[in-house]
Order: sequence, then structure tokens, then C-alpha cells
Amino acid sequence: MTTTALKPPAPPEVEVPSADQPTLFYRCLQALDRLCCLTFFRMRVEGLENLPREGGAVICANHQSYLDILVIGAAVPRHVTFVARDTLAEWAWLAFVMRRCGAILVRRGTSDRAAIRAMSESLKSGGIVAIYPEGTRSLDGRVANFKGGAVMAARMAGVRLVPAGIRGAYEAWPKGRSFPLPRRIGVRFGPSIDPSAEDARDQLEAAVRELMGDGTFGSVPPAR
Repeated sequence: MTTTALKPPAPPEVEVPSADQPTLFYRCLQALDRLCCLTFFRMRVEGLENLPREGGAVICANHQSYLDILVIGAAVPRHVTFVARDTLAEWAWLAFVMRRCGAILVRRGTSDRAAIRAMSESLKSGGIVAIYPEGTRSLDGRVANFKGGAVMAARMAGVRLVPAGIRGAYEAWPKGRSFPLPRRIGVRFGPSIDPSAEDARDQLEAAVRELMGDGTFGSVPPAR
């Protein structure tokens, strides 16, 4: 009599959001994020009319703080696919959250064409992708030179670039500080940019610099 080994059950599938269809997990996390940003940091959001209500777009923002992903996630009503460095996945809890939210991980110090292709595919399917073109957090709140991955992905997908300027996040939670302080934070989205332009990266960097002022919350007056 022969016996057949039983195969172990397959691990349960994790529900990962597609382009612009947030899961219940993402919606709950986003609601908590908004509550935190609006109450603790008294966040001001401006220029949301520059984001498309449907279809793909790349949000490109300055990178001041640990809070930058939370700020964009709270400000944008649609599901946002974030591009982050793969070293963040070294923390098990953060790796779990990023996986459930459909984040795209980039190998730090490389061009990582696979990540650019993943961005392009998400954009082509109608999603919003957020990237911080400096590649790393600022040490002093000022903007470093932009890298070209965001422009390349937008060109491949045929979608627009939307610049965003984050202010006050450096004062609230800069690199090296263990806990955030209750400082005011603002984010303003600017008119979209055509990625096919030869100087698209220069246009993008200039727009982000203008939107964020000197990086402090009060450096940009409220929109009229």
C-alpha cells in the first residue's frame, strides 16, 4: 500500500491594492493618518485641483522628514503607491505595511530599472505614484538635486508629473530625532508638468522649490 505525502496548505493571499482601488486596510490606515496630520500637525493642504481625479500621475515632492510619506498619504484622497528604498523593509512591521499598501521598493544606490518598470505599469493602469526625487531625506531641510527616475517612469507611461512642496516637516521630525514635535505642516500641489519636455527634470525641481519656499511652514503664504 502506498501513501501520498500531503502538501502543506498555501499561505493566505495578502490583499494588495491595484492601481486606484484601495483596500480596506489602506483606507483605515489613511483615515488614521489624516486624523494625526490634521490634529497633531494642523496640516494645511492646497492645490489638490492639480491632481487628476482619475488616471495616472506621478507626484514628486521634496524629502524633509520621516513624515513625508504620511503627509502625502493623508493629503491625497486617492490611493497612492509610494516608492521607497528597500532598506525600510528591514523592519518587519514596516515591511508588512508597505506590502499591504502596494509600495514599490528601490535598491538604494542603483538605478533599479525593475522599480521604474513597476512604477510605469502602475501608472499605465491608472494609478497615482508618489516619489521623492532627491532619493534621501534632507539633512538641513533644503532641497538636493533631483534624480531622473520619476521623469523616466512618467515618460514610459505617458502621464503627467505633479510637483508638491512640503513645508514644516523638517521642524516637526528631522532625520536623527527619535520623536516628532507638534509643528505645523503644509503641502501644496502645483500645476502638472509634461515629462516629454527636454528640461522636464529642471522644471520639476524648480516647481518643487517654489512650492516649498525655504521649507518652513510660514515661508509660503496661503493660496487665495
